[in-house]
Amino acid sequence: MIVVAANPYSGASDNRRRVEALAKALAARGGRPRVVWDPRERAAMLADRAAMAGCRAVVAAGGDGTVAQVINELPPGMPLAVFPAGNENLFAAAFGFADDPAALGRALAAGRTRTLDLGRASVLGRSRLFALMLSAGLDADVVRRLAEWRTTGSTLRRVSRASYVAPLAAALVTYRHPPVRVVAGEATASGAYCVVANAPAYAFDLPLAPDARADDGALDWLVFERSSLAALASYSWAVWRGRHLVRADVRMGRATRLTLDAAAPVPVQADGDPLGTTPVEVDVVPGALTLVTEGRD
Repeated sequence: MIVVAANPYSGASDNRRRVEALAKALAARGGRPRVVWDPRERAAMLADRAAMAGCRAVVAAGGDGTVAQVINELPPGMPLAVFPAGNENLFAAAFGFADDPAALGRALAAGRTRTLDLGRASVLGRSRLFALMLSAGLDADVVRRLAEWRTTGSTLRRVSRASYVAPLAAALVTYRHPPVRVVAGEATASGAYCVVANAPAYAFDLPLAPDARADDGALDWLVFERSSLAALASYSWAVWRGRHLVRADVRMGRATRLTLDAAAPVPVQADGDPLGTTPVEVDVVPGALTLVTEGRD
């Protein structure tokens, strides 16, 4: 059996039609797919040892939010594959998953896997794993606002890239950029915006942490020191050109454990989901994720 954890609300296209094509491709290779749409049913199933006893792999069919949720629900050692059906699909792009049911069917049939590190963030005694990145500051405030808008009403709203415009505009006007202090071993830094990266992937394909790797047993961190809108524009241009790492007002390092704190609560997000506010403890969990890799006939 292969569990397909599907999200009907991610992305802008008809996910049910696309997931149906994926299920047919898996069935053609003897995968015995079981598609689960409801997130509560999915979480209960992944936590049930008896239900998962005959499962070969789990496919997260959705966007980066779906991938992040499934990673936090996976039984230890259970192989994960991704069928990209969201807006950014950063995880899928970073680790070689295409919008191709036949190719994913071949990869699952081949059964090849690799292990990746995950980051772990602890806030108020609750822990959450992340595969790509965690940040504190303006973009986390945008994520918080978007999540509030998406969950307003009786049903979950579908998110497109245009959905970010209003939250971003509101954050640019009202967010006050309280400084975040990062402590990573002997190193300390303070600034308006902090990123902890497990992989290079970031929204809009920006090369924010180009040297980060998900298999090196460490996390890369960056702190952007200045807080004005002019500084934000300057940083954005530098990141777009890949020149931010040489700036004197950008601090960086690599660590296995670090702490983010602030005098006033600062919003935090992990892999595009709101995670509350600082303080947050972050560490790396080496080899925590078993990932399906591309197979050949």
